Amino acid sequence: MQEHVISALIFGLTAGLKPGPLALVVIQQSLAHGFRSGLKASLAPLITDGPIILFTLLIMTRMDHYYRLLGVISFIGGVFLLYLAFNTISSKSLINSSVMIKERSLSTAIKINLLSPYPYLFWLTVGGSYIASGSQAAATAFVLISIGTLVASKILLAWIASHFSALLQSQTYFWLIRLLGVLLVIFGIFLIQKGFTSFLAI
Repeated sequence: MQEHVISALIFGLTAGLKPGPLALVVIQQSLAHGFRSGLKASLAPLITDGPIILFTLLIMTRMDHYYRLLGVISFIGGVFLLYLAFNTISSKSLINSSVMIKERSLSTAIKINLLSPYPYLFWLTVGGSYIASGSQAAATAFVLISIGTLVASKILLAWIASHFSALLQSQTYFWLIRLLGVLLVIFGIFLIQKGFTSFLAI
């Protein structure tokens, strides 16, 4: 349970704070229309991630050769985390003030999140691995904490953008992002190792 909780906190925090399409929408809405608009955009994962998680659970319940397939999923998830870590560590800029979006913050954020490959890849690989490898309580905690931390992080971004936008361009912020990227590397290596162990155990 502890592993699932700590992992969920790290994944949710990293996904929430790192530069990406949804973060850009949250920040732009906050800059253009205020905190309330950015707050609404931050809630998109509560709507979009649910169906993706249900789809993941459906696949998990229909697994043949469960442990070997789980090993493959864990390995792919680890590689995906390393890819996210590289993008996170190498991020240069978050704010693009030349592009402003009309105030349809929630609907815009939902569309962007549904069309982004990252939620699907995360829940079908990394998230799916953690859901399948723990107890029902641990899996539930992982899902709730991941999404809760993700949304809370986006709300924090919206608040900072609407009150202290200069912080999003500060070195402190980007060093925090790089630290989270290093943690993703650690978890990625752990999942790859876990994938090999599960695959070779058969």
